[in-house]
Amino acid sequence: NFQIKFRRVSGYPVDLYYIMDLSTSMKPSKEKLVNLAASLAEAMRNITTDFRMGFGSFIDKPMSPFANEIQPSKPYLFRHHMKLSSDATTFALQVNGAPTFDNLDSPEGGLEALMQAVVCKNEIGWRSNSHRLIIFSTDAPYHLAGDGKLAGITSPNDESCHVSQDGDGRFHYDHFRLLDYPSMAQISRQIANNSMNVIFAVPFAVRLIYQDLSSRLFGASVAELTDDSSNIVALVQEQYNKISSSVKMSHRASKYVSVSYSSSCSSNGQSINTNRCDGIKTGSTVTFNVTISVSNCPKGNNFEEVIEFFPVGVNEVVTVGLDVICQCGCDEATTTQNECSGAGKYMCGFCVCNPGFSGSSCECGSGTERKPNPFAKGCKPPHQGNSSAFPDCSGRGNCICDAACNCRSPPGRKVWGDYCECDDFACPISPINQLVCSGPDQGTCPCNGGGVCECLPGWQGNSCQSKCPENTETCYASGEISKGAMCSDRGTCNCGQCLCSKTKEGDPYTGKFCEIPPVSIYFCNELKECVQCKAFNTGPLSKDGCRNCEFNVTLVEEIKETKEGDQICSFQQYQDGLYCNFFFVHNRLKMESNIPVGEKGECSEPPNIIAIVSGVAGAILAIGLLLLLLWKILTTIHDRLEYAKFLRDRDLAKWPRGENPIYKRPTTIFLNPAYSVGNED
Repeated sequence: NFQIKFRRVSGYPVDLYYIMDLSTSMKPSKEKLVNLAASLAEAMRNITTDFRMGFGSFIDKPMSPFANEIQPSKPYLFRHHMKLSSDATTFALQVNGAPTFDNLDSPEGGLEALMQAVVCKNEIGWRSNSHRLIIFSTDAPYHLAGDGKLAGITSPNDESCHVSQDGDGRFHYDHFRLLDYPSMAQISRQIANNSMNVIFAVPFAVRLIYQDLSSRLFGASVAELTDDSSNIVALVQEQYNKISSSVKMSHRASKYVSVSYSSSCSSNGQSINTNRCDGIKTGSTVTFNVTISVSNCPKGNNFEEVIEFFPVGVNEVVTVGLDVICQCGCDEATTTQNECSGAGKYMCGFCVCNPGFSGSSCECGSGTERKPNPFAKGCKPPHQGNSSAFPDCSGRGNCICDAACNCRSPPGRKVWGDYCECDDFACPISPINQLVCSGPDQGTCPCNGGGVCECLPGWQGNSCQSKCPENTETCYASGEISKGAMCSDRGTCNCGQCLCSKTKEGDPYTGKFCEIPPVSIYFCNELKECVQCKAFNTGPLSKDGCRNCEFNVTLVEEIKETKEGDQICSFQQYQDGLYCNFFFVHNRLKMESNIPVGEKGECSEPPNIIAIVSGVAGAILAIGLLLLLLWKILTTIHDRLEYAKFLRDRDLAKWPRGENPIYKRPTTIFLNPAYSVGNED
């Protein structure tokens, strides 16, 4: 049990690296960041006077199916625009000058860019004694390990820095075609190893995605960003205050050791089991009580271990050395006849031999007093066991106490190895100094090397006897040191010839200037620019005369796979106003010196404007006539229904007879008073 004390000091150096998604949808956020750059720097300087900021951007792998390879300006995966600096004006200029790009799929390559920002210490400019903060700004999800298989990338991310400087002085990531996206575990490990804090500044639409991600990463948090990033200054200030006002203790230890923490930093002052304290004020001290216990021992052996304790996100370490005694009764030495051959004391599981005796059981009667090595390899390889059919030490040495071989070397030669299995008998002797491979200063004879000397840099010859010329121009493809890279940056120049290096998988580069990658990583994308240049004198390499394209092409009428390992590849080029697909055959098993290319491509036909216009006009006319006919049918049906109803109502109507009370006859009857019926005469 012991204590670790932590105190937050004022003015602690802060390095802030802003890494931004520059896909087209983030353009408003980029413009707002330009305007707020000075405010962001001023806000951080109010917290600490020793503040630096840098800028980087990302989009996605510039290859299908993640991005459009045939657009005029290709996107990129990660570009480092500005090294950490106190100059806010340069920061604003770099952000303003960074263009936005389109890509095909929604997820971006942000995690691979984040990996480079964490591990590229010198390129980014991270200080060893600063609080390292990364602001990760995006509005899209992310690609993870395994997504690279969609583009034929199978090599896992190696968690190393792979940025190189381009013509305009900026750094860009150059292994996007070789390495897959990193996993969450890889990102978390590097954030912890480099004492970083990552803030994911994302809009509400993807907040849940990055909350899930941050919960799986070491020292990561999420903050909600407005659609135009207008709250970035307040967001960074708020998140930094949260980080700086809290401390979380962590450690690095083996599986045999368990560590627990407790502290009384809570508001009520009671000690609780926790490794985190919040609300720490500048100048205040927090005490953690640490308990270390050993859960088990490696095969019962004593062991020593170094445990590192550190606050998350702060590059400060407390180192504790642990000496674990697993065997009981080590303080009491016993002398037994069986275990130490009567010639030593048995202590802690080993024999300490008396003077004049040696061996793991003190069975040897010569040598000085020593503690035998429990990890001795013995005198026979494991596959031979204890069989008497095989001599000890390959018959070329003495077995010392059944623990190790003492090899016998003849004059002028050497025998070595754990079992005396190696020798330099087949390697040539220099005629100049009469030494094998001219001696260790000029060359060596490797074990099982087939009798071929491995010359050290600067020496050549079958026995490394000749000094190499100092001229290295023959290691440049251009023949001039001022042009191109030595051995294509894939090897070293030794004695005027390129010694090509190997990939992570152990496959060597080949070619006079190491310009040909191994077949195992030679994809269609690596060949298509050379094929395009050789066959049609087009593409980006046509300007340099197809330089470094160490193969020939043959134009054929039909492309087909003719032998094992053949693979049909394609590329696009603009021809006669059309996008055409051209095909060629590449063998995956070996690099061919002559590659067949189809002389005719598959081109998309140009649109027939007259047919399109006629079709659209005819369709509109037909739809109009159809609607008019439909309207006529509906109105006719409606009128007939109404007329039928009228007839039905007329037949059912009953009309009563009666006098109109206001009716007056049109005639009036007057009686003649002088008229008499009886006077007829």
